[in-house]
This record gives sequence, structure tokens and C-alpha cells, in this order.
Amino acid sequence: MTPGAWAEVAMLVAPEASEDASSLLQELSGIGVVIDPPIEVLGPDEGYTLDLAAAVTLRAYFESPLSKSRRALVRRRLNQAGLTGGVTGRLRWRVIRDEDWAESWKEYYQIEHLGRIVIRPVWIEYEASSGELVVSLDPGMAFGTGQHATTRMCLEALEDFLVPESRVLDLGTGSGILAIAAIRLGAGETMAVDTEEQAVAAAVSNSEINGMSGKIRVIEGSLDAVEGDGPFDLILANINASTISALAPSLSRVLKPGGFLVAGGIIENRAKSCADALVEAGFQIERRLEEGDWRSLVCRSEGLPS
Repeated sequence: MTPGAWAEVAMLVAPEASEDASSLLQELSGIGVVIDPPIEVLGPDEGYTLDLAAAVTLRAYFESPLSKSRRALVRRRLNQAGLTGGVTGRLRWRVIRDEDWAESWKEYYQIEHLGRIVIRPVWIEYEASSGELVVSLDPGMAFGTGQHATTRMCLEALEDFLVPESRVLDLGTGSGILAIAAIRLGAGETMAVDTEEQAVAAAVSNSEINGMSGKIRVIEGSLDAVEGDGPFDLILANINASTISALAPSLSRVLKPGGFLVAGGIIENRAKSCADALVEAGFQIERRLEEGDWRSLVCRSEGLPS
């Protein structure tokens, strides 16, 4: 691998195809996938506009240099899945270096106000108003900035359903944004888990930036890596519908009776099947959140709190 360099492939997909495409790219990449919503930055004071009906950009990352045969494999697998037809499926390849990555992403990030939570990119100065809770974030190559609908809905649910001093599991933590927000909102401790090495590194770094290293434990792995550390009072699973459906029985086992699961990253046409899987696993659907084509489900485990 070329030191400090990554191969990036970007493609535009329709919102309804973004989950399938991102899951396949994640499988092929082995490093990470970033979802860029269609955002137009208006300026430091005006914020941004978001077109929820427009195509989204998916960016997958590979070790560099990337062989022609590996590129051909990526295209073939996407073709077989029906994801590269027409203009929206065209693949765009480039090589980026770590220093280029850090600078290129900064132009897209602005201060985000989400309820009491304020998401502050670390390179932007901000003085919090009374009652605001600031999460300072340097996302790097990890998903989770507050600009995507799935993250915003999870933050909304977190603010409404988190009980002070509770134990929280953030499954698929990405940048660590939800784990950090949970501590800001009063959680006693949080376990942040992700299968991607880059996400784990970002979550560790962001925990340190926010002075939370002692309250957030970051682990590389999936749910099976933390099953012995349960039960948890609240679980955040901002992943995708298929993974949540598959993990539903295990999620039920590691959640305290009466505890809450916030399931995000669910595209509209997968919401019903995901909800059915959660109900079958013993959850009650307490709230359904919607933004554009994305859905989040707030679920309560059956039984009374112990």
C-alpha cells in the first residue's frame, strides 16, 4: 500500500438504492464507505440546503495502489446487482492522500444545531449558548457528522429517550458522534463498537477531543464483541435495515427489560420488514421517525424495568 494514500471510487445512486449499494461497496472495500447527501453549502451564517429527493453520492475506499483486476471486480459486482446502469451508476476513481482528505472534507461541514446538541467541526470556533451541549467532531474517514438524516433522527431520539446515568451501546459508532452525544446528555457510560478500523480510530480520537476517554470505551467488532458487557439501558444502532433485522434477537438479549433501542439507517422500502423483525424479536415500536426516504424506529424491549 502506498503510504498515506487511498483509492476512492464514487458513484451517484438514487436514495432508494443507497442502502443496497453502500452495503455492497462496504463488502468490496473492507475499509469504509461514506454517504454524501446532496448538500449545497450556503455560507458560514446561512447553513446549507438538502435535497432529499436527489441522488446521493457513495464513496468507497480501498488500499492504494488498486489493481485493474480489482477495479474490474468492483464494476462487475455492481453490474450484477443492477447498480451501474445509466449516468447515476458511473464510477469515478481517484487517489487521495491523507493530507488531501483532511482538507477536502472541511468545506462541507458547518455548525449543526440538533435540539440541545451542537455539532462543531474542530476547525470552527464556537461559543455555546446557555443550555447547548457541544460535540466537537473531526470525522476523518468515518461516517457520522450530523448532516445525514439517519444521524439527525438518532440524535433526536437520543435526547428524548435517554435516562441519566444509563449504560449505552452505540453499535456501528462511525465517528463516535452518538456515543459522545449520549455522554453530553447524561449517560453514565457508553460502549462504542464498529467493524471498521478507521471508524474505531476516529471514535477514539473524537472521544479524546471531547474529554470523554474515561466514559467511552471503543471496541473494534460487532455485537458479539460486547454481549458479555450487557445488559444496556439504551442501544443505538444506526446501521441499515438488513443488519438490524439479522441482529434483532441478539439486540433483544443485551437490552434491559424496558430499555430502548434506536434503530436507524433504514430506507423507506425496508422499514416494514425491519419493524416486523424487531417485533418478532420481542420489541414494541414506540416511535417512527421519518426524513425524506429514511426511517428510524424507537423500540422498547418487552417486560418491566428491573
